[in-house]
Amino acid sequence: MIKILRPIAVLLTISSALSAEELPLTVLPPLSAESKQLPASPDSVTQDDQNFGIELPPVDASVLKAAQQQLKATATSTTSIAPQHIQIKPGINELMPIAVGHLNRLITPFDNPVVTTTSQATTSTQGKIVYVATADETPVTLYITPGDNQDIALSLTLIPKRIPAREIHLSLDKESVKLLKKVQQQTHASNNGVGDQEQAYIAQLKKLFRELGLQHTPPGFSLREPTNSEQIHCLQDAIKIKIGQVLEGQDMQILVGLARNTGLAPLEFDERSCATTHTEVLAVAAWPKVVLGQNEATELYVAIRRSADALVELRPSLLSGGQR
Repeated sequence: MIKILRPIAVLLTISSALSAEELPLTVLPPLSAESKQLPASPDSVTQDDQNFGIELPPVDASVLKAAQQQLKATATSTTSIAPQHIQIKPGINELMPIAVGHLNRLITPFDNPVVTTTSQATTSTQGKIVYVATADETPVTLYITPGDNQDIALSLTLIPKRIPAREIHLSLDKESVKLLKKVQQQTHASNNGVGDQEQAYIAQLKKLFRELGLQHTPPGFSLREPTNSEQIHCLQDAIKIKIGQVLEGQDMQILVGLARNTGLAPLEFDERSCATTHTEVLAVAAWPKVVLGQNEATELYVAIRRSADALVELRPSLLSGGQR
């Protein structure tokens, strides 16, 4: 015999203060396995009855899609700021906002930009990039040129605002780009020419000192004894120097002497101490060693540029009977 259990409903008394539109709420106790198989009692309240009788209207899919896109755009704008690209024409002042209290990056079209400004803002350059930082909202006016060349100058007025740090890419119009290429090619050619000349000059001095170390007289030089006024001076303690030879070339002289350690302990001979005593010293070298023991000596070579007056050699007149 199957026992039929009727669910027991516990009714909560609704206060009279509630609105008449609200429905009474019925809470049911847990049902046993047998009672779950029986048809629901008309006194019971289903899950749908707990929605308070409010039916939500359907929402069109296009409305949901537009809302999601707007939410995504809002989230993106609040977490990142894209770099700004501005085309600038030299001679025309450009106004642009930057962040106050932060480091801002200006990426220029110049290989070695030089910044000129009277503002209190802090500026620094690294490669093509100019960094600008300001602590207040005073506008920052500056000029940016490609190196020392003043043919092209970008005129900028930066307006500090309470915004995140900015990265601004600066570009030139087509005519200015052609002019910039021409200027940079001339600059590179000039720098390469100066660098090549310096390297060739250093190589020449090394070759001369090498010939002296091998006890050769370099081509173009004549060997003679020094005069009383020709001396080698080095500002290093315990070093005594005695000049012994002079080699004269077309535009330089090489003084050859002995540098001896007169101290009680070994020391390293400082060649730079001889280069600061004469404004015309071109190069200094010690051979064959620079570390000298007590009373030990080494040869010292000092190359000096000859003065313009020394390069002028008087020619005896034939009218006065001079031959040489």
